[in-house]
Amino acid sequence: MSRFLALGALLWMAALHADSLAQDFPRSRGEVVEAARQEGELVIYSVLHADAAVTDLLDTFHRRYPFIKVRNSDDDGALTYRRFRREVAAGRPSADFIWSSAMDLQEKLINDGFSLSYASPEMPSLPAWAHWQDLGYGVTLEPIAMVYNRRFLKAGEMPRTHAGLRDLLNSDTHRFQGRVAVYNPEKSEVGMLLLSQDVRVTRDSWNLFDSFGAVDAQLYSTSRDMLQHILNGDHWIGYDVIASYAEEMHKAHPELVVVYPSDYVLLLSRVAFVTAAATHPNAGKLFLDFLLSKEGQTVLKRHGMGPVRNDMDMPEQQSRLDPVRTQAIRIGPGLLSGLDSLVRAQFLRRWQSARS
Repeated sequence: MSRFLALGALLWMAALHADSLAQDFPRSRGEVVEAARQEGELVIYSVLHADAAVTDLLDTFHRRYPFIKVRNSDDDGALTYRRFRREVAAGRPSADFIWSSAMDLQEKLINDGFSLSYASPEMPSLPAWAHWQDLGYGVTLEPIAMVYNRRFLKAGEMPRTHAGLRDLLNSDTHRFQGRVAVYNPEKSEVGMLLLSQDVRVTRDSWNLFDSFGAVDAQLYSTSRDMLQHILNGDHWIGYDVIASYAEEMHKAHPELVVVYPSDYVLLLSRVAFVTAAATHPNAGKLFLDFLLSKEGQTVLKRHGMGPVRNDMDMPEQQSRLDPVRTQAIRIGPGLLSGLDSLVRAQFLRRWQSARS
């Protein structure tokens, strides 16, 4: 009798566990969880230079899935892209999951067949622009901003429009020599994307870029590097900075002021996908679902990265943006045009002309 009682207790506990799993996940996701448990590992290639955000995100994921060992590698978009393609071509183990702010390079990988088709259960909560079929997903919505160090510029001096920044620099080129930081489109894929998107919004952007050349604006490969030099006082103004990094840094350094231009604001999304040749595809699916879930999006929002879900509010600063004035960079094949060698060469020739 005692054996039957013990068996009954085990069956009852198993039923409770199954009910709990069913409440947390649809049946198909429960199967993904079990498969991920068997895989036990996840290799991520990311382009996320906010250390606190990475730690918070991975710690939260680990608490939910303690049976998955995560190995995260952080680099810039172009280096990550080349590393991944090189490893796959050589038949070596590579990333199970990639997410990057280099939206065009991510789209190139998706277009070339490196993404695993996966319809995330979170998809119904996403806007149509935030995914390309079921191959790539935008997991953040992040404004691109201007920043300045208020130790060197008064609030009334700092322009609130792109044209205003051009006029400020042209008004006193001697004063602003070397005091502006901007992306280097020849070395930074994110920089190339953002600067070329500026030109798509308005051809007047070239007049601003000419002003950068006149004041010998200093070039950087990441927003993080730009911000650090602005904090140090090497430069006073930063252009086309990913605002989530700036807002995070502002918490500890209030002298760094973030300006969302009133004429238009670009909106960037970090594109993520599970790789087609993933060694641990189910763990990758769980991480994607986590990033898109309310839990994951809440972590990202805590670090200034706007959520993409339709059922969540934006961070406080971002919520004040006029939606009519925002220009979201859409995920999809349209991003590939910027990777065309002739288009890039033409852009860079004009950029070099502005620098000379």
